[in-house]
Amino acid sequence: MERVDAGRWELIYRADAPRVYRALLATLSDRDAARDALHEAFLEGLRHPPGRDENLAGWIFRVALRKAHRGPYRPLLSGVADALWPASPNDELAQVLDRLEAGRLLALLTERQRSIVVAQYYLGLEQSEIA
Repeated sequence: MERVDAGRWELIYRADAPRVYRALLATLSDRDAARDALHEAFLEGLRHPPGRDENLAGWIFRVALRKAHRGPYRPLLSGVADALWPASPNDELAQVLDRLEAGRLLALLTERQRSIVVAQYYLGLEQSEIA
């Protein structure tokens, strides 16, 4: 596969950021931490793009989790996430019960356990990719 170039990064952001953000939110249980970690991971991708163009959502998720565990978050690009993918009332209403139940169950797990569950079942990563 080809190396991801900086010109494609905006398209990748628009395609993968909403899903990865939700995965980070489910794992970290902190909206600000999830946004900051996501933005830090994308900035890392701009500075040092991954060597391969496959499973970029998984790469971003793993980098974001590492960034989240490295310390205090500074506000980055605040408001960008809401502008890019505002909640739709129809989507929100249809998924409220599922989210409440999933959130309740995920809250019973440790952060490490949540990250594994979210990576495998939400992002579709294989065990070898999660490790």
